[in-house]
Amino acid sequence: MSEIDICILGTTAGIPTRKRGHPAIYLSHKDRYESCYLFDCGEGTQRQILLAGLNPMKINEIFITHWHGDHYFGLPGLIDTMGFEGRERPLTIYGPEAKKMISHLLSLGYISRRFDVIPKDVPSEGNEITELLDTPSFKIASIPAKHGVPAVSYAFIEKEKKKIDKDKARQLGLPEQGKIYKEIKEKGDIFFQGRKIEFEDISLTKKGKKVVYSGDTEICDNLMKLAEGADLLIQDCTYFDTESFEDRHHHASLKDIVNVIDRIKVKKILLTHISRRYKDEDVLEEMVRDYPNIDLARDFMKIKI
Repeated sequence: MSEIDICILGTTAGIPTRKRGHPAIYLSHKDRYESCYLFDCGEGTQRQILLAGLNPMKINEIFITHWHGDHYFGLPGLIDTMGFEGRERPLTIYGPEAKKMISHLLSLGYISRRFDVIPKDVPSEGNEITELLDTPSFKIASIPAKHGVPAVSYAFIEKEKKKIDKDKARQLGLPEQGKIYKEIKEKGDIFFQGRKIEFEDISLTKKGKKVVYSGDTEICDNLMKLAEGADLLIQDCTYFDTESFEDRHHHASLKDIVNVIDRIKVKKILLTHISRRYKDEDVLEEMVRDYPNIDLARDFMKIKI
């Protein structure tokens, strides 16, 4: 059975606090093998990874939502550490304008590494969902977000799985077990006692799980399109009050999020990228108490889906 493990490594907006580090999310998918990905990489991310008991060397690819410093200043240090630890396999970094930005980063100082860093640009304009990574078990996709600079949101989407429904098989007279099931999975159909039985006749479909990370963005049609039906939406909620300021710098507020809950039908929303102006977490907890599918993200919070 597949499993998605998520560790929220940093939850602050802009400037770190004593309790909250810069944005970064470590996602591990376990199926036949384990695949690990990092979404954003703020300053101090590699230390947060170690404090969380995770392994930075397992990271397959990195996905940057946009190039504000709090979302990527941890990259040079993490890349350098991977070099010191002997990484040899390439590291692909996705993001809007990735080729330009990664070129600048790699030109800083004398970096010690023996592996290639491959930047891949992610579309940051329009309203189309773009598939960035496609594996037999899952895909990772993006869509342009609404921020003050080129920015995107990401989704980790498991593929549907078909498995044998023993009740259906029994009704058709098939045995409880045997090579016949391996054959029908591989070929798509079999002949049994003079009848043709297709895999669809004895299978059921299990929907894959979906995790969406908004990055920094206003609530917009693109985000709602990507987040529709997600098991978990890790959502920018920089502000919890909208009356005390005028310019929200293209971020979301709690009120914005509450207004669209019914439209996107997300099972759980985790609020992150929280402004340092909010020092009392008990007050924030009270503000979300009436919304059972909304929770506050905290540094080192772990979620299993």
